[in-house]
Amino acid sequence: MVETTALPSDTDIDLHALIQHKLTSYPPFMADRHRVRITVNNGVAVITGYVKSAVTEIYVANRIRNIPGVKDIIDKRLYNDEEIRLNVGSVVPPGVMVTVEYGAVILSGKLPDGTTVEQLVRQVGQVPGVHHVVTSF
Repeated sequence: MVETTALPSDTDIDLHALIQHKLTSYPPFMADRHRVRITVNNGVAVITGYVKSAVTEIYVANRIRNIPGVKDIIDKRLYNDEEIRLNVGSVVPPGVMVTVEYGAVILSGKLPDGTTVEQLVRQVGQVPGVHHVVTSF
């Protein structure tokens, strides 16, 4: 049995090129562009990856949504470091510092008594958008 993969239509290829062009006109996106993946299938744009700020995340979604020919966008797996940092901050104990770099979380500071690194890493790893946790205690 031969497995086949449907190739994108010319319309989807053109839409993808137009989306890339529109997004590169926004300077804050330039640093993030290598961390974001966009695919188009039947006019539906799927955006995944990481950007540094919530403003850029909103810009990307709105900019794509307003391109003629885009029927819908799916951006549930597009994350921003600001939101990840706030969400991680709500699960770490006082004294632990949180730094986020494109979904990778760095924990440092002072680990409170009674808390193990393994417990903390497990909790932080469950926060949506976190793909890697590094500790420096």
